[in-house]
Amino acid sequence: MNYRDRLTETGLAIFLLHGVIEESRYAVRNYTRKHLPKDYFRRFLLDVREAGHPLSMDDVVRHHRERRPFPPRSFAVTFDDGFENNFSVAAPVLEELEIPATFYLTTRFIDENGMSWIDRIEYCLERAPAARLSFSWDAGPRTLRTADDRIKFLEYLRSRVKQDNSIDPDGLVSSVFQQCGLDEVTSSGDPLDLKMSWAQVKKMAASGLFTIGGHSHRHVNLCFLAPDELEREIAVSIRLLKEKAGIRPWHYSYPEGLEYCYSDNVIKVLRKHGIVCSPTAIDGTNDLDTGLFHLKRIMVT
Repeated sequence: MNYRDRLTETGLAIFLLHGVIEESRYAVRNYTRKHLPKDYFRRFLLDVREAGHPLSMDDVVRHHRERRPFPPRSFAVTFDDGFENNFSVAAPVLEELEIPATFYLTTRFIDENGMSWIDRIEYCLERAPAARLSFSWDAGPRTLRTADDRIKFLEYLRSRVKQDNSIDPDGLVSSVFQQCGLDEVTSSGDPLDLKMSWAQVKKMAASGLFTIGGHSHRHVNLCFLAPDELEREIAVSIRLLKEKAGIRPWHYSYPEGLEYCYSDNVIKVLRKHGIVCSPTAIDGTNDLDTGLFHLKRIMVT
């Protein structure tokens, strides 16, 4: 995709990324291109910088508050989750090109070098021999022999589990590992899994070019949580950013970020904790009338 075509004369494009790696050498993992090759990332940045005007998310908030038009063809760069490659691979390129970026961190991932449920299953299916998987809620069983078999199954899981609150993702992960005959993992040093340390988060925050925001504590669908769980999920993420990195965030992004992943009640709790802006993962561009808790983003793949 030519991302410069998503820039507009009067609007704002917010680009959503997750990771940047030196190379991709996997048969199954990273089939979604969640982690971009470094050379591709550099070309993307050079292209949109040549065509447009980079803004920080702090700039975006100021333009909204002052009702001041965005510069022509404005864009912002954002990352979700907190992968270590944001620090070691992406940040040096951003610094070289003097492009600001905001990094929304899942605090449990940082605290424990944790992995999301779907990354754990990808990890398993990259390594497992042929497997025959069966689940009580699925029409299966499903036989996974080839890389294509596994990718189709991962696509199915992404679609089904993210919208079905009755499925326990952690229980699903345990079942997949057990049925594949592998020991379950919760963390990994692979470039697709390794998260930033708190020391690295502090360095990013002190750079002057980068902004740190929250992205929940456990990376769960905030709309699936009961009121007390929602309060705790957001409060813990903000407390850890303050205690571990000295950051009092006023930026946030919703895990998953689609229409069914945030609500007026979620926004109310975020506001209570001092958050002023939380973009979605809904595709699109924005203008000054787009609310700061409803901003759209464009996935870069």
